[in-house]
Amino acid sequence: MSKKVFNERWLGVTPLRYKTVKLTSAEILALFTTAKTLVPAQGAGKIVEFVSAVLFLDYGSVDYATHGILTVKTTGDTALSAPIAAADLVQSSADAYRVAKALSADDIALISNEGLKLTCDTGNPTAGDSEIIVHVAYRVHDFN
Repeated sequence: MSKKVFNERWLGVTPLRYKTVKLTSAEILALFTTAKTLVPAQGAGKIVEFVSAVLFLDYGSVDYATHGILTVKTTGDTALSAPIAAADLVQSSADAYRVAKALSADDIALISNEGLKLTCDTGNPTAGDSEIIVHVAYRVHDFN
């Protein structure tokens, strides 16, 4: 039996979507100043629900120094995940993986037409030459 798709829903359930986003070293060095869009806003009446993200630091040869606490937020700046400590990912001296889980739905109020972004909470990292690859899982709820 195959599932039927109606308005991007399978039998009344909004499906998970996945996206991979790569951050260059230059983008990481400016991540406090310029957040990286993970999922763009989907339009009026549409809510992007953050489910989780898996982040991979593909270690280069120079550690990032200072700052580096990462959080997934809405483009309106509402935190959707707990912060990932700098020492756990950005400032690692080797390849590193971390999971960012969604905060409880009781903790956040969502607004339509906002996307998801990754930001550095306290300032731009310095030095460093690694890249970060983010696999983000999300849903788009259409209330139109």
